[in-house]
Amino acid sequence: MGLAAVSFVLSLFPLISPAVVEARFSRTVFPIISSFMRFWADSVPIAWLDLLLLALVPFALWCMWRRRWKWIGVAVAVLYLVFFWTWGINYHRQPLADKLSLDANAASRDAIDEFARRAARELNALYPQLPPNSFDESAIHQESAKRVARVVDVLDGTNWAAPSRIKVSILANAWFRVAGIDGVFNPIVHEPIINSQLLDIERPFIISHELAHVRGYPDEGDANFVAILATILSEHPQHRYSGWLHLWFYLRNRELDALLDPGPRQDVQRILDRLRREQIEWISNVQSAVLDLFLKANSVQEGVRSYSRVVLLAAGTQDTWDRFR
Repeated sequence: MGLAAVSFVLSLFPLISPAVVEARFSRTVFPIISSFMRFWADSVPIAWLDLLLLALVPFALWCMWRRRWKWIGVAVAVLYLVFFWTWGINYHRQPLADKLSLDANAASRDAIDEFARRAARELNALYPQLPPNSFDESAIHQESAKRVARVVDVLDGTNWAAPSRIKVSILANAWFRVAGIDGVFNPIVHEPIINSQLLDIERPFIISHELAHVRGYPDEGDANFVAILATILSEHPQHRYSGWLHLWFYLRNRELDALLDPGPRQDVQRILDRLRREQIEWISNVQSAVLDLFLKANSVQEGVRSYSRVVLLAAGTQDTWDRFR
């Protein structure tokens, strides 16, 4: 338990040099850990998260009933040590904004407006190219894994056989729906999990986002950026469309929505309708507050606002996109 407490202090305060984490862990030790975890994460079709919940919830209830508080403390300590030293320390790596050559002019209001107009043009052009029926789920998974691996390889110079089997949690999926959660990464077993109710047009981006976490990008803004490059630079129209559509939600307003053709505009509304139909506001607010605290405890000072950083990263690197193809 003492080691877990020390690890938490290391996580809570910026005591570890980001350059050291980047060079000594994220690009060297972590790929080895991730390769090992692949055999566990990809070995079964069901989510390990469900098995953990089935084991831990009764254990916690039994310990509370028998007042075995120390056992609960030991279990929490063990899980935290696994989380931090096999994946969570990546929260302390160098932010992507510090490693990329960003165009400072891209942050101006006019530049962002032009970027939004580009997003509208891309969505309008891609919509007629989408498959007439449902997307091929297996093809989406394979393309997402390949593209995320390519982007991370260009960013870090690392490539390894990481976990890539996309899971759906039977036990937690109902919570995902009412809390407005599109996907999660289970850091104990390194498995990506998505909400089963995602629309076809949402899946390529959300899957790519979770796979970015798999490859050592826990910061939500950085994971969004990896997923954007993985999707909008793909050869597959459904991936490019999903990536630009996700960006649109950070760029859109009532005036800009008028730039969309009826098809993309209808897809925006379909996503909004799904969220309004399933989401319970107070649960979503609690979930966001908890996530905000968790991110800040792991040195992501922006908390949940880090998600929207993707616009500045994407707009500021347009001139270098070709190297990520």
